[in-house]
Amino acid sequence: MAITLTPFEALYGAMTFIAVIISVILGILIALKYLKFKKIDFILVGLTWIFLVSPYWSDALQFITTTIFGVELNTELYYFIANAFIAPIHIVWIYALSDFLFPHKKKLLVALFSIEAIIFEAVFLLLFFLDPALIGDQKSLFVVEWAIWIQIYLLISIALFLITGFLFARQSLKSKNKELKVKGRFLIAAFLLFTIAAVIDVIGADTPTELTIFLARMFLIVSSICFYIGFIMPRFIKELFVKE
Repeated sequence: MAITLTPFEALYGAMTFIAVIISVILGILIALKYLKFKKIDFILVGLTWIFLVSPYWSDALQFITTTIFGVELNTELYYFIANAFIAPIHIVWIYALSDFLFPHKKKLLVALFSIEAIIFEAVFLLLFFLDPALIGDQKSLFVVEWAIWIQIYLLISIALFLITGFLFARQSLKSKNKELKVKGRFLIAAFLLFTIAAVIDVIGADTPTELTIFLARMFLIVSSICFYIGFIMPRFIKELFVKE
């Protein structure tokens, strides 16, 4: 029997599930472009976006298990799903980004971010197995007060993605090619909207409201669409925005 959710929990869970599904599908579509162009960057960029929303996976899964199966996620499993895939994003994204922007510094950048990611993952797993309470404090089905060190790492991750994303988009904006310039604008919008959504979630994680959840999830959905357009310009978008 399904667990009866409060109106707030229903809104939280449903919007998070929708945002995750849209983000994952668009990430997969980007990755599948590898089959056409045979460029590994499409896989890396697609995976980046898929794993970028990994902190939301636990809430999306929680929504499904409670509404369909009437079972809550185990707290430890919830914590693991929400945090275990954050650090790997850094490695995948910087690997893809360095191909575009810093090919001569690729090995150094990948090495540095790999070390940073491994350190976080090691600390997370150590504390996770020692005492999950050191990771966070689950207040309700969808609300967790994360430990301060988790919050700091999330904010650093958001800042990293925003800064590097702007650097990447700037290259497109500098191009004389009209299509690339349009892609650059969509990417700027994607990085900015994702950052706003993530900051709302991190800062208000332990005291979310209907308004903050609605805004954060809408920003996340729109940012996913902009990210997809920024990398894979659909023909109808090109016809609308690229004027010859």
